[in-house]
Amino acid sequence: IYGNDEGYYDGAKYSFLTLLNWVEDEDPIEIVVLTEKPEKFENFPVTTFAIDANQKKEWSLSGAYDFRIKNRGLFYIMNKMKLNSHDKILFFDTDTYFHKSPLPLFELIKFNQAVFYLNEGLIYNRKRFNVYSENLKDKKIEYGGQFYELNQNSEIWGSLMIGIMPNMISSLEWADKLMVKFFEIVPSHTIESFSLSEVLLKKYKIVEGKSYVSLYSTRRKKEHAVKILSSFFTTNESLPIEDQISLAQKVKIKRPIFTVIKQRFSKVKEDIWQ
Repeated sequence: IYGNDEGYYDGAKYSFLTLLNWVEDEDPIEIVVLTEKPEKFENFPVTTFAIDANQKKEWSLSGAYDFRIKNRGLFYIMNKMKLNSHDKILFFDTDTYFHKSPLPLFELIKFNQAVFYLNEGLIYNRKRFNVYSENLKDKKIEYGGQFYELNQNSEIWGSLMIGIMPNMISSLEWADKLMVKFFEIVPSHTIESFSLSEVLLKKYKIVEGKSYVSLYSTRRKKEHAVKILSSFFTTNESLPIEDQISLAQKVKIKRPIFTVIKQRFSKVKEDIWQ
């Protein structure tokens, strides 16, 4: 988590408060936050690692592609933690929360199987993925001595959630090398997740985990959620963590129908004005 948008910090806090509702004391689970502002989380039962300005600059290609930070941050954390071969890493974006136990997700993560949020379909079957087929078709891309070619089975996997094991860490490195090549030729903000899924699928299976996660990732859902979470933490941040966990379960992120209609009407007015 980086930058100055409080919505991301509140989203992360809400995410792991709703997660903790399903975790027992004996569950061997550690929550880790990689952030520019560790002080934002000092009152929460999490382990923080700091991102400094030089890391952020390097990981984001000097600010040209912020989404690369996810791959580089995940690689960094896995190297910083003293993981054993049976440990499992489950990454979530900050706009996720949990209204049922997500712990079965750990059972889906195996030595030969990774977990992503959602399989969005074959590139050649979806018009909205044309940016990949148009820019990668019939090209052989060299990355670090390996070669990549788009094929008829290439898919887009949503990376709002990523579950992997330590034996897969080399795939993060290879995926980053491939992503840097994609950055030069594919004008899309999903090349980070696409490169990772394509590299992982060379050695491992990938399965979906969407049924265990709730989210508010679209722009208008996020506009609504950010206000609710800001109010929640303003009111409750001084309470004991146990009380915050309990109260977080009662927060209603889903937009009421009146809000949906109001937002759509506002969008129509904006379009007419433009």
